[in-house]
Amino acid sequence: MTDDTPTEGPTTPDHTSTDELAAQLQCSSVELATTDPTADHADLDPIGDALTDARIIGLGEATHGTREFFRLKHRLVRYLVEEQGLRLFTMEANLPEAMALDTYIVHGEGDPHEALAGTHFWTWRTEAVLALVEWLREFNAGRPLDDRVRFYGIDAQYTAGAINYLDEFLTDADPSLRDELRVDLAAADDEGNTNDQYMSDHDPEATERLLNRLGTVFEERREAFAAAMSERETMMARRCLRVVEQARQRRVARETDGIQDSMIVRDEAMAENLSWILNREGTDTAVLWAHDAHVCRTANFSATADRAPSLGSHLADRYGDEYFALGFDFLRGSFRAIGVGLSSESELDTWSLDAPPKNSITRVFSATDHGLAFFDFATDRADDRLEEWLTQPRAKRELGAVYYGSDGPSENEKDGQAAHNAVRILPEAFDGLLFVRETMPSLVLDNSEH
Repeated sequence: MTDDTPTEGPTTPDHTSTDELAAQLQCSSVELATTDPTADHADLDPIGDALTDARIIGLGEATHGTREFFRLKHRLVRYLVEEQGLRLFTMEANLPEAMALDTYIVHGEGDPHEALAGTHFWTWRTEAVLALVEWLREFNAGRPLDDRVRFYGIDAQYTAGAINYLDEFLTDADPSLRDELRVDLAAADDEGNTNDQYMSDHDPEATERLLNRLGTVFEERREAFAAAMSERETMMARRCLRVVEQARQRRVARETDGIQDSMIVRDEAMAENLSWILNREGTDTAVLWAHDAHVCRTANFSATADRAPSLGSHLADRYGDEYFALGFDFLRGSFRAIGVGLSSESELDTWSLDAPPKNSITRVFSATDHGLAFFDFATDRADDRLEEWLTQPRAKRELGAVYYGSDGPSENEKDGQAAHNAVRILPEAFDGLLFVRETMPSLVLDNSEH
């Protein structure tokens, strides 16, 4: 065992020593060689075996700003593409805006730096995500079109990309209708901005009018639009209208019922969009790149289990065992996040966490010899003490793009470092877990250089 295990006393509250649990976890988990995506991936075979029967593979991340998580996920995507024929990649990014990344990856058209900047999220505008995008383009180059990896966003937080697509679609399909709707199209466009509640900053009345008008038009003139344009373009235009509606529903939920209800709407929307993509592409397997709180099979970490079903819980309901949720955990190091309730209010900066909570799986992992490991919750164990220990709620590291100060997050009783650990029955929430002992912050790209 390592000599840097956080001290907590000889036993857990369940009267099983941390060392005993760690010994079992070490035997039941698989040590990985590296997070380097360019390395040989033979050591990933145990993960590949666990994923063989999965149709949707949720690749989580315990923070949105950890370089090792992104590099390890890149490595896993490469393995799945090369060894298991994966051809569909989806991401927690706005659906219409991600089309620019798909165009680059599939056809080599456009600028990947601009495409990443266009996703609205600093979390994806990093050198690690860019490296994945570039590799996907390299893999696709010269392959038959139907054998290339496709890239989709599944999120619906903004209206800008969807409105832009609808504007261009109507300009070609029906210029007179576009002119009729010109004012409402402009008012419904949030231009990638949010209001003081961090919701899409669109004009409510104009957006509602646009949704009603175009909803009727698309129902009545679907065949005419498909003949004038194409079936694929018409389907995407209808989906973009749905994204506008989803962003609108999320904002209404926030203003009417609060932040937890807006998160419910968001995760429902992402699940719906992912199912739409799977049906559209007709593929057998897809990877989903998102935060642990979204990919987990149970509740979103920021709300109670009964009130906030996650994206992953919707996928588990729809696809059962064909959905595999792979979560992440880490011991120490730094990560990038926006500080809230600190001297650097709302500033993107580098942060770290204190020792993990007592009785957390993080602490048990820290007592193993593993620096980088994969644990499959379905693994048979010679000794059932670890399995029994895991049947109770246990903490693991978990925060998104925000690091909370001593005041804690709004509408959440937890404060400070406690807000950055989520408590769940882990085998119910995840099918597998990846542990990274040491982390570094993600490297955000300076777009001004491109």
